[in-house]
Amino acid sequence: MTVLHVKGTRLAEQGISKPMVKPFLASLGFLFLLAMHYFQHNPGGAGLNLPFNAMSWIPFSFAIAFGLLEICRQRVWRYSRLTLVLFVCCLLLTIPVLFPQANSATALPRLIGIWAGFLFFVGLQQFAFSHKQRQRLLWLILLGVWLEAGFGWVQFLWLEPGNPIGYNTLENRPYGIFQQPNVMASFLATGLVLSAYLLARLPMYRGKWSWLQLILLLTPVVTLPILVVLSSRTGWLGAAVGVVLMIPYLRRFAAKAQWRMWLLMVVMGLSVSWQVNQHTGWAPKEERLSLISPRAMHIPQAVNMFLAKPLSGYGYGRFETSYVTQTAQWHHQDPSKPYGMPSLDHPHNELAYWAAEGGILPLLGLLLAAAAVFLKIRKARAGTQLALVGLFLPITLHTQLEYPFYHSLPHWVMFIILIYWVDNLTAKYYRRQMEYVLSIRGLVLILPVLTTGFMATTLYSGHQLTQFETRQPANIDYLLKVNNPWAWQDRFEWDLHVTQLQVGIATANPALIQTYIAWARQKALIWPRPTLYQNLIAAYQHLGETALAEQVQQEACYLFPGQIFAPAAKAEPVTSGAVVLTAPPVVTD
Repeated sequence: MTVLHVKGTRLAEQGISKPMVKPFLASLGFLFLLAMHYFQHNPGGAGLNLPFNAMSWIPFSFAIAFGLLEICRQRVWRYSRLTLVLFVCCLLLTIPVLFPQANSATALPRLIGIWAGFLFFVGLQQFAFSHKQRQRLLWLILLGVWLEAGFGWVQFLWLEPGNPIGYNTLENRPYGIFQQPNVMASFLATGLVLSAYLLARLPMYRGKWSWLQLILLLTPVVTLPILVVLSSRTGWLGAAVGVVLMIPYLRRFAAKAQWRMWLLMVVMGLSVSWQVNQHTGWAPKEERLSLISPRAMHIPQAVNMFLAKPLSGYGYGRFETSYVTQTAQWHHQDPSKPYGMPSLDHPHNELAYWAAEGGILPLLGLLLAAAAVFLKIRKARAGTQLALVGLFLPITLHTQLEYPFYHSLPHWVMFIILIYWVDNLTAKYYRRQMEYVLSIRGLVLILPVLTTGFMATTLYSGHQLTQFETRQPANIDYLLKVNNPWAWQDRFEWDLHVTQLQVGIATANPALIQTYIAWARQKALIWPRPTLYQNLIAAYQHLGETALAEQVQQEACYLFPGQIFAPAAKAEPVTSGAVVLTAPPVVTD
């Protein structure tokens, strides 16, 4: 094998076939313009619980496949130093899954997302994009932002109670397709700063304005009013600081008429927001104007968990169980220390999450990746560094206050594109001849086929579960049609076993109740939820095992001091009318 140094982005040489740039960009276009806006009724949550994520994985897998296929076609692997650094970071993030205390099955989806992101980054580097094609990557993101902003306007102004998508018109925080206001806010804030960045890179020809410039100038008017009514402190801060960081870049590289007009559009966007709010009577809730947040409690608790076990952590996939038990122990040892928040499966801080579960290794991996990207930014052209920081700011800030990459695959794809963009500005690329590409060809064929099949069954199974949970009376036939229980493990098991408990109690069938008890005792070890314990108390009570019911009640009160559990003698299973509780609780802000 030989290694050749190649500067910039030029790859064309004698004998190299035409790269598959168009199919690659088409797959990303399908993701940002179609797939990520897919709607299907669901009970909320994160990851594949949100149908637009399952749909987005399909074109994302094709984009990865096209990137890997380019290696096979050219028999050349193109990479930079950042590629190697990020590979080491991914290894550091993966190693703790081998620790004995790790729950590898629970951690696997997160690690798949990490390595899929790395492969996507590698795929991006295989193409010698023209300047126009590189710009198109950012334009696809911006057009996705426009579509979501339009969806937000429809939700805020035109949807009525009882609308087909189930949007809460009383709360009226237009979350777009994301179903979580902060995720929508960081997406729009990224689009806002991206419009300024692209405007500075789009020259005026003979003083004439183009339709591209019109889109960039109107972006603040379209996004800012929605950002305001979202009442997301994360979005407000990311947008405000991002705009400030963009101003020097605009003044230096954009025409005077351009940057002045863009700032005027920012003012106009805020003015439109004020006019709309006056017309609709909207006003931010008082708690949204303060800095008081549950994060002030559970982020320090997660940090203390890391400090308690800095080397090994508590085990991948075991954050919720470890958090509940550890904070309960601290609280009972010292009542002045707060007890844990129920149903918290993420501390709303990415660094604290990986550190608490995996110890020092994943923390070093994340910090190393951040430092590598920051050094790349420092090497960028003078006057552009602050603007590049501004592009990352909304999402990076969001990762320290919540978990956007678990709520939204488009956020993860967008973040990787921005990393590639920064790397491409300063990278010295290397080329390694690849003689054996059979394994890569196999991955190219298998990846999109398996992903498409898995995600299609995920969407179908999610639809069947939603039908089961919302139809009255409940029809067990919908559960029997679920053909992908792996993607819906917690929700599917909950629906199945709570239904068994209900039927067992209604028909005085102790075998069905015992089945629920056996499942719940095991499930509580990895998924401790107050409703799970309440139903377990009720199950023992209906079997006449009062002593065991009281024992479970004491355990529940120990783990969740802030919750009230019905006495064993009065316990009844937690349901929602004739339908079982539809999904595990999700903590949002």
